[in-house]
Amino acid sequence: MSSSRQASAPESAAVLHRPVCDLLRCSLPLALAGAADPELVAAVTQAGGFGFLGMSEAPPARIREGVLAVRAHTDRHFGVEMNPAATEPALLGAQIAACIELRVPVAGLLGALSGTTVRQLREAGVVVACQVSSVSAACEAEGAGVQILIVQGREAGDAVRGAQPLAAILADVLVLASVPVLAAGGIADGTDIAAALAAGAQGAVLGAAALQSGASEGEAEGTAPLEKIASASRRLHQLASDAAASLRGRALRFPERVMLSSPVCYADELAPSSKNN
Repeated sequence: MSSSRQASAPESAAVLHRPVCDLLRCSLPLALAGAADPELVAAVTQAGGFGFLGMSEAPPARIREGVLAVRAHTDRHFGVEMNPAATEPALLGAQIAACIELRVPVAGLLGALSGTTVRQLREAGVVVACQVSSVSAACEAEGAGVQILIVQGREAGDAVRGAQPLAAILADVLVLASVPVLAAGGIADGTDIAAALAAGAQGAVLGAAALQSGASEGEAEGTAPLEKIASASRRLHQLASDAAASLRGRALRFPERVMLSSPVCYADELAPSSKNN
């Protein structure tokens, strides 16, 4: 069978499936980074991926509005993304309370976090993911009880706090992580997704632009909700098919696991990866 043949949706799901899919209750290990558009979140989720609704610094009423808007289009699991590092403690507490009340399945946390925050969410049955861009941050997050690490390389742009490219920071974190790792930063097509999975990540995080390929910003904004959802769904399946085709024949890397007490957890977060030497 030629590796260039386009895989069907079931075939793509079978090739790309990783344990994190079971944790997130999705069929494709492809996540949408925190997006303000509920319809786009719903499209990715309904198509088998996993969408995060971006709610950084949003009041509880807005979180409720966004969650209900996503649920108007899908009954599948999705997440709400919050930013503890940039949110006043009182507002963060209200955001978390709103997510728990609304029974949001997954919380995506950006930046600094506390064990108390993670514990509160997990005790309410919420799966907790955390975005990190350094080895030390990954160790801190996993030590706090985070269940999924989203490792972000500097390719993601201005919001990134780390200085390492995705390939380097991903390799460093995969050596020590004992929870599923998703790769983020500069992932735009099926080849990028396949490279992340072959390196050992269990999934990839895409920006909204990757799901709107071929449409201008004005066209995307002016598209009717149902057509926008259909278009994003088609694009996600195309990315999955391309990734499955690219992944065939690649050697997969499954890094050895080490204890979180390993000295690697306290290494200088900006030190060059020894694997690149």
